[in-house]
Amino acid sequence: MQQRIDATPNWSQQIITPKARTSVVTRSRVARHGSQPNTRPSSSGGEIMLPYRHHFAPTRRSESYSHSAPLDESRSSRPWPPSGFRQDEALSAADAEELISAGASTFKGYWDEIPNAPSGYNRFYAVMDSEHQSRTDRASFQQYAYRDISLNMAGAADSLFPWLSLEQPCMAYAFGKSAGTTTLNYWVSKSGSGNPPIKFAGVVKPRKLKLLQILDRLQHLESGLEEDDPEEMYRYLYSTLIEDPEQFGQQPHYAMEHQIADLIVVLTLPTWIDFANPKNQVVAKYFDATVQHKKQEFFHQLLLSVELYVRIHSKSHTDKAKRKLILQLPPTIAWDLAVAQRWLENMSIKKSRTSHHQSTFSFELRSKARQKEALKIFAATLKWPNMDEIEYVLEEQDKDEKPLEDRSADAMSWFSGIILPGKTLSWLIMNSLIDCDRDTGEALKYLTHIHHSAGFQYRANTYWSSQCIVGKVLGAARGVKQVAGWIGPCIYTPDLKRTECVRIKQHECLDAKLTPRDVEHMGIRTSPLGPPELRYPIDDYEVPMPDTDDVTDVIRMERLSFVRAKEQPTSKKPVPGAPLVFDAAIYFACGGESWPMTLKYDVDFINAFPCHQGPHVLFFDYKYKAIKIDDGLVDIYDWGRQSRRVGSRPTSSRSSPGKKSTALTTANETAHTQVKKVLAIEALGVSDNEVFARAWCAHHGHSAIVANIKETCMACAIREAYAACVSVVIFTEGGKETEKDEGVSC
Repeated sequence: MQQRIDATPNWSQQIITPKARTSVVTRSRVARHGSQPNTRPSSSGGEIMLPYRHHFAPTRRSESYSHSAPLDESRSSRPWPPSGFRQDEALSAADAEELISAGASTFKGYWDEIPNAPSGYNRFYAVMDSEHQSRTDRASFQQYAYRDISLNMAGAADSLFPWLSLEQPCMAYAFGKSAGTTTLNYWVSKSGSGNPPIKFAGVVKPRKLKLLQILDRLQHLESGLEEDDPEEMYRYLYSTLIEDPEQFGQQPHYAMEHQIADLIVVLTLPTWIDFANPKNQVVAKYFDATVQHKKQEFFHQLLLSVELYVRIHSKSHTDKAKRKLILQLPPTIAWDLAVAQRWLENMSIKKSRTSHHQSTFSFELRSKARQKEALKIFAATLKWPNMDEIEYVLEEQDKDEKPLEDRSADAMSWFSGIILPGKTLSWLIMNSLIDCDRDTGEALKYLTHIHHSAGFQYRANTYWSSQCIVGKVLGAARGVKQVAGWIGPCIYTPDLKRTECVRIKQHECLDAKLTPRDVEHMGIRTSPLGPPELRYPIDDYEVPMPDTDDVTDVIRMERLSFVRAKEQPTSKKPVPGAPLVFDAAIYFACGGESWPMTLKYDVDFINAFPCHQGPHVLFFDYKYKAIKIDDGLVDIYDWGRQSRRVGSRPTSSRSSPGKKSTALTTANETAHTQVKKVLAIEALGVSDNEVFARAWCAHHGHSAIVANIKETCMACAIREAYAACVSVVIFTEGGKETEKDEGVSC
C-alpha cells in the first residue's frame, strides 16, 4: 500500500529539438508541430508557484511586462516598420524580442499523467507567461465564501494553482472576467481525462461503532491528534476504529505511515459513499438525514476520513511530504479528505448531558454569518426581484420563520459551509436563495447540479447557469452580471411562465478535443516571433487593427424564444411539475429584418488574456479573416470548412447537429492542425453586437476567444485562438457606457 502511495508518475513528454536558426530572409511557416521543453513560470496570478518537475527555465522578459497597462490610445496602430528600420530589413534576435515579443501575451501548455492510473489518463493545463494579479483572464471572487468552489489540498489554502486542485478542471479558473466566459486554462483542462478506475485490495476492516461514540471522537479531534502519546494513538485506532493486520505479528503498526496506509485501505472499501460522484456532493443530505442508518454511515466514514486527515497533516510531516502524498492519493480518498477538511473548518460539535445523565450532541455552524453575507451579495449582484424579502429572512429575527439551514439539504450545505469543490457550489447558493424567498413557490425547486444546462424565469427576469449556453450568450448583454456560477438578470421571455424552471437542449460542441501534443507544443507554435531564426524579416509581420470608426448600431435583440423540445426526459417515476426541456433561440432585428439564431451547441467563450501596451504585430502565418458584425456574418454557414477544419459541418441552419464532435477528426489527429485560419469578428459598439456574435457561434458550433480591445490587441487574441485550437475570435468593447442598465428590470 505504501508503495502505491509514493509512486511517481511516468513523465514521458516528447521533446523535439527546435529547427536551426538561419539567416535566410524568406521565413518559413510556423512549426505547428514543434516543441521545446517548458517550465512552469515562477509566478502566476501574483502568487508563488510551487516547483515543477522540469529542469529548464523559461525565457523571461522585463519584469514590467507582468503588470497591467492599457492599450496605447495615443496612436491608432504600432508604427511598423519600427523607427530606424526599412520594410525590407530584418531584425536581430535581440531587437525582435524587444520590438515584437515585449508585452505580447505568451501561452504555455503542460500535461501530467495521472498518478496510479492506466496509460492515457492525463491532466492538461495552460498558463500565461506573464500572469499577474492585475493582468489575468480570470474573474475575481466577489466574496471569500465563493472560493470554496475550488480546493487546493496540497498547498497554501489561498493558492489557486490549477494542477494542485482536487477538482479537475480547476474551478478557480472556470469564470472569465467577462460574464459568460471561461479562461484558457479551464478550456484546455476540459480536454483532460476524468477520474481513472483504480482498484485497491486490502485486508484492513473497520470496526462497528455507535453514533454517540463517533460524535464523541469527532469532537475530541477538533483539538487535534494526541501526537505526543503514540501508544494512545495506536490503541484507539486499532482497538476502536479498525483492525491491525499485524496485531499478532512482529511489527504492529505504530508508525504513522502504516496507520495512514491502513486508513486508506479501509476507506477504499466500495460500501462507503463515493464523494467523487457528483450525485453524492450535496453532503448535508447525509449528515442531516432523517434515516438513522444513512446518518450513521456518513459519520462513520467522516470519522475515518478525519483520522486520516489529521495524520497526514501531522506536525512531524514536512509540506513537501504532505504534498507528495496527497497528489498521489486515489480520487475517492482525496474527496474523503475534502469532506474532512471542510467539516473541521466549518462545523463544531457540542456535547452536553441531560438530567437523566444521557449525552446529547448539537452542531454549531461556525461559518454561518459568512455564508449569510455571501448569499446577500449574490442576490444583490443578480438584482434579485424580491430583495426586501431576502434581507428580512437573512436577519433571522422572526421567530415564526424556519431557521435558514433547516429549509432544505441545499440550504443546510450552504449555511453550514460543508461544500465540496466543483460545480455544486453554484447550485447550493442559488437554491438557498430560492429557499429564502417564499414567493418563488414550488416552481423553482427542481434546480440541480446534475442537470447543469438550466435556468429559470422569475417575475420579469431570467437567470441562467454559467454552464448553460443561454447564459453564456446572454452574458454579453447590457446590465448582466456573473457571480458564483450564475448569470443574470437577463431579458424576460413571454414563452415561459412568470415563474418557471427550464432545461435547455444543447448539443456537444463541434470543436476538436485537445491532445497531449496540442498542449505540450502550445508555446512554440504560438510564439509572437514565429519559428526561431537568427534574423526576423520586418515584412513577415503586420499590425492588425479593428475598425473603431465605422461601428454599427443597428443590431438589437428582439426576443428570447423557447420552443418545447420534441423529446422530453422519461423516468420510471414521473415527478409532477418537473422542468421541461426547451430549444432556445434569440431573434435579432437588423435593417427591418429578423435574424433568428438557435442556441443549439454548447460552445465556450474564452476570455482573452490582457496584453501590455499593444497593439502588437502578427506573424504572417497566423492567418485570419476579419469581418464586421453587420457585413455578411449572418450568411456564413460553413466557417468550419473555410477555416480548413477536417470533416464537415452542417451547411444550413436547418441541418441537424452531428452526434459527436469526434466525427470531425481522424484517429490520432491533433486539434491544432485543424485550425488553419481564424475568423476575427468585429463586434464593437453596443452590447447587442457581441450577443449576436456569441449567438452565431452557438448556432454553428464554434467556441471563440472573446477579446476586449481595451485590454488586448488583435494580434495577441488571434494567437490565443491558435493556442486554444479554436477558429473564431470576437472583438468587443464590453458595450457602451451610455447603455448602463437599459432594458433590465430591477
